[in-house]
Amino acid sequence: MSSLVTHVLTAKAKLADGHRQLRERHAAGAGGAELCAALSELRDGVLLDLYQARLDGLEGSQAKSVRDGIALVVHGGHGRREVSPFSDVDLMILRRSRDRQIDAVARRLFRDVFDSGLALGHSLRTPDEACRLACQDACIATSLLESRLLTGDQHLFRRFVRRFEGRISRRRRALAAAIEAERTAERTRFGETVFLLEPNVKRSRGGLRDLQLLRWIAGVRYGVRLPEELAERGLLSPDDHRALRDALKSLLWLRNELHFQAGKSSDVLDRSEQLRIAEHLAYPPATGMLPVERFMRSHFRHTDRVSHVVERFVA
Repeated sequence: MSSLVTHVLTAKAKLADGHRQLRERHAAGAGGAELCAALSELRDGVLLDLYQARLDGLEGSQAKSVRDGIALVVHGGHGRREVSPFSDVDLMILRRSRDRQIDAVARRLFRDVFDSGLALGHSLRTPDEACRLACQDACIATSLLESRLLTGDQHLFRRFVRRFEGRISRRRRALAAAIEAERTAERTRFGETVFLLEPNVKRSRGGLRDLQLLRWIAGVRYGVRLPEELAERGLLSPDDHRALRDALKSLLWLRNELHFQAGKSSDVLDRSEQLRIAEHLAYPPATGMLPVERFMRSHFRHTDRVSHVVERFVA
């Protein structure tokens, strides 16, 4: 068995063991944000191990050429450390220029990551290519707004960030409008009211996507994305900041619970899951209300507040 195959099997085992431990932590009461951050750290480690294994398989001069010519960047949910158990990994390899050796290493690394068991969204781009595509597609732009360097050429990554921010600054109004239009279309598909019978905790109105929308619009308009940064600058009231923070905790925990229960990516809070989770959280009955009704009232309270805060902010 080749050493590279061994590294893939080791990565697969590391992910399985880490996933099992994280499920136990979740069952023991770990918070949603805490678990998502730990899962991101686990995946970071696997990506770095597989990348190093690929470099170790090259001769010295080749390894240096590759190492000096690329940067591994995670973006989207992984970039902001909010991945749930069966979320995709969004990995971009930045390269200084087109190079067949780098292309070959990238293809093999993408294959190794996929073979290790991770659902992978991947790209291989120069900084100029990444910026150009972001200007053409709001989905790419919002994903790259959440970019985080894993390893590789820091100068190359900084060059990408400077160019990306420069492009954004020249297109703030148009890009913000495109991002808002994309989110409006998504809400139309997944639910324009917060009071859906079976809401999607990510994509329905008031869900995680609206919290992300606030970050994206803030990043485009003001160059900051975190709600605490917005609150410090007076762009978000303390009450609104607390409401968004509490909703994020609740929604991340709920999404993790849905993923673990289904054993796959699953974001719809259907009737059977509502009943199960209300029982799991030990919601007591109240006069005229079943436990499941009390649970859903709590959920709708979060999503309704998110919807109103984000709508005001965007407007």
